[in-house]
Amino acid sequence: MSELEKIFLNQVDKETPDDIKSLVVVNLDNKTNCGIELTIDRLKDHLTGGTGLGISKWLSNYEKESKASTGGIRGVQNPLYPQDVRYPLNMLGVALATLGKSLVINENKQTPKKLAACEVRYNSRRYVELIARIQASQGIKTLVTENFETIPIWLVSFLIFMLDLDGGEYVTSSHAISKKIATKDLNNQGSQYSPEEYSRFITKIKGVVDQVEREGKYTIRLSEIPNSYIDDRTLKNLDNGVPLYADYLRRGVANDLNLQTVKNLKNKLVVECMGGCMYKTLTALFAELKISDRFIFLRKEEDPFFHGVGKYLEKDKIFDWGCDSTIVNVNYNDWKISTPVLNTMDYETLLKDYPIGTTVLITDPDGDRLVTACIESAECLPKIDALGLINLKISDDKLLVMFTPNQSFLMTFDFQAKSLKDSGLWNKYDWFLLKTTASQTSWDEWGEENKITVVNTPVGFKELADIIQKIEHRLENFPNEDVFITDIFSKRINLGKNPRLLFAGEESGGEILGIADFITSSSGRKALSMREKSAGEAMIVTAAMAGWLEKNGKTLVNHLSDILAKNNIKSRFEIRIDHKYYNENEPNIELLLKEKEVGIGIRTDNDRFFLSIALAKEAGMLSMDQIKKLLSEAFTDLDFKDLTDIQFVGDGTFLRFQNKCVEVRPSGTDAINKAYAYGNDRKECVLYAQRFVSYSGTRTKLHRDLIPSDFYDSVKETAYNKYIQYRNKTS
Repeated sequence: MSELEKIFLNQVDKETPDDIKSLVVVNLDNKTNCGIELTIDRLKDHLTGGTGLGISKWLSNYEKESKASTGGIRGVQNPLYPQDVRYPLNMLGVALATLGKSLVINENKQTPKKLAACEVRYNSRRYVELIARIQASQGIKTLVTENFETIPIWLVSFLIFMLDLDGGEYVTSSHAISKKIATKDLNNQGSQYSPEEYSRFITKIKGVVDQVEREGKYTIRLSEIPNSYIDDRTLKNLDNGVPLYADYLRRGVANDLNLQTVKNLKNKLVVECMGGCMYKTLTALFAELKISDRFIFLRKEEDPFFHGVGKYLEKDKIFDWGCDSTIVNVNYNDWKISTPVLNTMDYETLLKDYPIGTTVLITDPDGDRLVTACIESAECLPKIDALGLINLKISDDKLLVMFTPNQSFLMTFDFQAKSLKDSGLWNKYDWFLLKTTASQTSWDEWGEENKITVVNTPVGFKELADIIQKIEHRLENFPNEDVFITDIFSKRINLGKNPRLLFAGEESGGEILGIADFITSSSGRKALSMREKSAGEAMIVTAAMAGWLEKNGKTLVNHLSDILAKNNIKSRFEIRIDHKYYNENEPNIELLLKEKEVGIGIRTDNDRFFLSIALAKEAGMLSMDQIKKLLSEAFTDLDFKDLTDIQFVGDGTFLRFQNKCVEVRPSGTDAINKAYAYGNDRKECVLYAQRFVSYSGTRTKLHRDLIPSDFYDSVKETAYNKYIQYRNKTS
């Protein structure tokens, strides 16, 4: 354990009161049949020395989160005492959520079968055991790994689909801070649940609470362990699904040509296993594909503190940026951009002896996101700066150049298109590209230049998976007819009679690729692609691209430059600014929740300010001239003369200018605001994104004059209803 982690855990222990330390909600050491007793007293808020466990408050927060969640119900937990009910995520909350989902699935299935697994976060395996034992008590068979060992999220999603399971539970929080945790709920497609599906679980939990209030108590049962309904043999016999996944890849990105290109690499690829979850699976997968000797691994050991990545000691407290290496800080005095997470990864030491041209593949703790970097000569710095690429000095003559997913994925699907043309598959199908609105508009420009249809969705990988399933539904039920889809910009798009997925991705680092033939599950279900983003698949296609570039004497930097020029891409620069209103790692949970609540208020006001403008325009209440005047009054230092449109895009507001676009959106129900800007001027992108994301949301005089109070007050509900209408469209 590092000194930094000791400080972190000591602070947590110090801030945890004795009554929480001694609290026993569920005793997992008891391996016999047992239960969690819910009583009327336990529904009440927790007070020191009292019996309340805050169940009613937890349920209220869970319901709010479910309506805005883009990737599971997330929150901070007490890493030392996971039964700490003062935290949004705790053992009791997970038990209640598991019960609700179990009651729903038992209405529709006889002897349902699910999968439960986790990555490396604090208490993850204990949560999986809790989930499995509750499901077993409800007659749900649960597949688990042996000893609840870790496995990446994409492999769980893959197995749910291929084995025709009824869903799954995955304990993770992606690249969020070490203290954060989530149960990512997956449906029978292996995709994340939609808000409509969550509402059914919540109705069941409310029914349990109502029963407690009527009858005085309710017991959540836990099965004994071992138990015939907790199955740790199936996955072991399948080698956790790695050979099955390798077969799937061989039909797509791991074709013979790509694998041979990887095998011919002279410079080995470096894989960053941040947190360690990916190491076991990747080594097994690469061995299955016979390319193991082309990879070197960093940070192989499993560590819930993520080896200190993203962590800083500030005024005797740990500040945690999380594991997203693409996060940037902007100094608004000199417009210099720094990388607070990348700066903690010790690449000056770990990479200093690797040759120029080495590709570095950075994954996250649950293995679903990929960030690509490469070692370049310091002499290339002028070109690197001209392209707006983030870089880190690792020696006097070497730089580590980090590509945002927007940049690396542009290269990825351009390479994939080339591979499909080389294989003769390009002209046989109607290839399309799927992206979230927060992803680079350069992808749209590439699509236009290459005559490839691009479909935009709200943020969240479940939104991409939802579109894919709608397309599959049309293909199955209306064969030989053109497939139409309506995107989040309300564009009705014709995908042709034989659509195939070229690429689906999001700016935060998640991607999947489709294949020419349908993917078929064990029972015969067919799919155009998998449902969950995968750094495993992404690594194979990126490694093949690196081999192709090495063979042709090109670098990733030069390749990106060539793609931008060849495809006439104007939107070359980008920025994403995450505006946090509190320290998520604050050890005093009361202070943390208080600061978070204040921050959520500001973030919500910001969201309502922009949303109300977009929805008022859609309702015919505002003209573009009025909108320009209104925004100019709020942002006196910005120019809105070339603003061409403003739209609600499912979970945020998208502003389109002649030479740039900006999206501003809240991050779920957390006190975080995000802004994304893309355009032909980097400084303008940074300026507009920073001003929008940090705005207080105060209604200006013109805003109040032009937008009635009743319209403004109901704008969040209106937006949610419009989002549900969008999701319910079948074509």
